[in-house]
Amino acid sequence: MNKHTPGPWSLWPPELVGDGLHAPIHAPSHGELATVVWQMEDDKFDGKPSLACEANARLIAAAPDLLAALELTRENLRACQATIHLCGGFDPAYVIEAQAAMKIADAATAKARGQS
Repeated sequence: MNKHTPGPWSLWPPELVGDGLHAPIHAPSHGELATVVWQMEDDKFDGKPSLACEANARLIAAAPDLLAALELTRENLRACQATIHLCGGFDPAYVIEAQAAMKIADAATAKARGQS
């Protein structure tokens, strides 16, 4: 299993690199992990990020938190299903939807861990 640098990761202010702005992503245990494009080349150079670039940078910086939340949510969903089944409140439609959600969570977690 691949292990990523532990969070939290944070997005630092953009820096001028070559002809564009790039935003570093840092982790306390590692320093700079990555640098993401903050401003596309075809944008006006006014210090403002491209909307997509800013969203991408924030999503990458949130990755460890999102993975932890997904793993916890998936485990809680599994526990809820087991409790509902034990209490006799079994609804087949819920089970199908919950199983589908857990499959998506498992695939996303595997992708994040380099197992897909």
